[in-house]
Parts: sequence; structure tokens; C-alpha cells
Amino acid sequence: MARPRHPLTLLRAMTGDTQLSYAELVADTHEAMGFGKLQRRREKVSRWETQGIPPDRSTQLAIAHIHHVPEEEVQRLGWPHWLRLGKPAAPRATRAGLREENGGGAGGASGNAKRSGGYPGRSAMAVSGTALDSFVRETLAMVSTPTAPGSIRAHRVTPETAALLERRTASLNTLVSAINPVTLYRVARAEFDLTRTLLTDSGYEPATGSRILLVVARLGHLCGLVGKATGDDARAERYYLAAVRAAARAGDRLTTAVCLADLAWCHIEAGDPADVLSLVRAARSLTPEPPPSVTVVLHSREARAHARRGELISSARALDRTTGLLARSTQGGSGAADPYRNVGDAWLSIATARAWLDAGQPKRALEHFTPLLPGARWTPPRDGGDPEQPPLLVARDLLAVADAQLALRDVDAAVDSARRAVSQFDRVPAGILGRCRGAFTSHTGTPAVRDLLDFLAETPAA
Repeated sequence: MARPRHPLTLLRAMTGDTQLSYAELVADTHEAMGFGKLQRRREKVSRWETQGIPPDRSTQLAIAHIHHVPEEEVQRLGWPHWLRLGKPAAPRATRAGLREENGGGAGGASGNAKRSGGYPGRSAMAVSGTALDSFVRETLAMVSTPTAPGSIRAHRVTPETAALLERRTASLNTLVSAINPVTLYRVARAEFDLTRTLLTDSGYEPATGSRILLVVARLGHLCGLVGKATGDDARAERYYLAAVRAAARAGDRLTTAVCLADLAWCHIEAGDPADVLSLVRAARSLTPEPPPSVTVVLHSREARAHARRGELISSARALDRTTGLLARSTQGGSGAADPYRNVGDAWLSIATARAWLDAGQPKRALEHFTPLLPGARWTPPRDGGDPEQPPLLVARDLLAVADAQLALRDVDAAVDSARRAVSQFDRVPAGILGRCRGAFTSHTGTPAVRDLLDFLAETPAA
């Protein structure tokens, strides 16, 4: 009697995957979900199918994401029985595009069952829906019972080396407003790779390992910030996922909450609003009394998610809860520990404008975009004013202003906003240039837009 085929073999056959192509798919998905890199070897798949050797837990979760199987079923049924619930992976012909879109992300569907009734679209994020729910649960469990990493490898990382890495990371964060973001992005990504390699390939005491994990989290957060602001949204998601995981492993609740809040930022425009709300809830559960700026950021993320769902009352209530928080921040002072030093009244006004724009109310949005409109005055913090915003965030917000102006058919004003966005840089990030061009594709019959497009064609790209 013929031996029954393994359920993974059957799933592979549905898409014509070889063991090698499937190993590559699993590796891409595993990394996109923030679990780290896997070797892309056909022998691994062969062992799973023919030798009765199950994959480890994180690899099973990646496979479950590819085939749309909830984590609860993975736990309940065990390997390989839960595979019988699986659906075919994305067709092989579509994976190159998906991998590029997701920055090396999953070739399976980007989200499982959608959970928000008012959101008609599909998440473009690599980890969404039930896969994101699983990620959040694991994160909360990890940060609640952290296990200090330790290693006995020959090459030892000393506390002095950890201190050096911390200083280098702090210095990189101060450069967000000082150097071209593309240059900073390149350096920060190299530093992230270096530090993560030290973490995996070196020996250290548990306390030193925890410090290195926090460096990885802060570098991942920096890479996510610059990537998101310059239009590299898919890779930004990947860095934020890695930052969340590293901070949780280190047991740092505030850093984990901040990374979750900014992962939610990634999901606001390209993902499901329900995922944004899930991430906000998780961040709040970790920090019952966070610094006021963190509370303001979480309320603003919540407001934009509700706005995207058309829930205007809930959105307005979330923004109302920010009243007085920033004043409390300046009076009490969260000092050097405040993770959002750029959050002030102007930042909050722009966040409110973004929420109105998400709700399809461009006129109301422009009323709150005032700090970015021509003629607006900025008062330095030393004179009681707002903190200065990094140019890469100013440029992104100016393009949102242009979107609102285009929606109101004020094309000339939108062109001016786009020019001001580009003028924030000596060499413009390619993502910003692409975003700028894309906003005006339906207005090329207007002379001002043609002039803008000619100007962009001559603008040096970074």
C-alpha cells in the first residue's frame, strides 16, 4: 500500500513548489514576521516531510501564516495535523513582486481574515490579521517573562563594548535632523546588522546581552523611522518588527511600547485599521503610566485608525483625550527618558489634520495643517515654543498637505507644498520623489504641474 503523502507535500503541490522554493518562501516569511533569518535549504523541507522532524515554533508560525492557519489551531492540533487546515500559498509567479513590496516579506497573503467591518481594502503589510495577533501575544508574553540572553562563545562582548554600542546608537539618533536621511539610513542599517551579528555570534554575560538587545531595538526603531519617512514602508515594517522583538526579549516595557506604537504608524496608511488599534492596545497594556508624549502618540494613532474606518466620533474622542497632556509634559518633564522629543503642539495639530484627511475631510484637515502652511512661524523650544521636526518628517507631512489641497482642487497650492517638501533635502530620497510624482499624475494638463514634474526630473536623487 502506498504511503500517504505528507500534508506539507500536498500543500506544496498545489502551487508547484519545489522543496527549495518552499524553503525560500518560509525563510522570507520568517524574517518578515520578525523571527530572524533562516537558511534556505531544501534539506530542511525534506526532513519535515520524510523524517518526522517538526520545524521549531517560530518556523511553524511562519508556515501557518503562509497557509492562513490561526495560531490557536497550530497549538491545538500540533504538527503536522494543523497543516490539513491550510490553504494554498500565493502563486509562485506573484512572489517576486510581493517580496519586493514587503522588503523580503512573505510570499503568502499579507493578511488573514480581516477583522474591521468598515475597512474595505486589503492590508499591504507583511504581518497582519491573525498573524499580527499572534505576534502581539508572543511579544506581551516575552516582555512579561524576559529571559536574559547569555552565551559562552569564544569571542566575548564586554560591558565596555556594550557601552560603546550604546553611545554610537545615541549619536546616530541625534543625526536624524543633521544629515541626509538616505546616508543615515545606510549607516543605521549597517550598524543594525553589525549589532545583531554580535548578538548571535558572540559570547556575553546575561546583563550585557540585555544591553545589546536594547541597542538592536533602538537601531531597528531608527531604521524603521527613516525608512517609513522616506517611503520605504515595507522595509520599515520589518525593522519595527525586529525592534519590538528585541525590546521585548530585553524586558524593556517602555521601549517595546514605543516600537509597537510606531509599528502601528506603518499600518495606518497601508494596513487594516483594526491592526492599528490592536497594536495601540498592546502598547498601552505595557505602560499604564507612560510619559505624556507616548500617551499623545498612542491617542493620535488611535484617532487615525478610527478615521480610516469612518468612525469620526471615536476619532474625535481619541484626540480630545490629548488635551492638557503636553502641558503636563513640559511642567513635569520626562527629561532624557522621553522617547518622543519632537512631539509638541504643532506635532499634535498635524496629527489631527492627518486624522481629518484619513476621514476624507480635506477642508477640516487644512485648518489643522496650519504649522506647515506658508507664513507659519516656528518658535524655538528655548523660547517656549515647539520642538523642531526632522526634515524627513516635515517633507512627508507637506506631501499630505498637498493631498488635501489637491482634493480641494487647489492645484497651485499643492504644487507649492510639493516643492517645499522636496526643498527639505540637498539630495531627495527616491521614495519622496516617487510619492511626489504620483500625487500629480492626474493633473499633468496643468502648466504648474508640468513645471513641477520638469523640476523633479532635474532634482538630484539620493
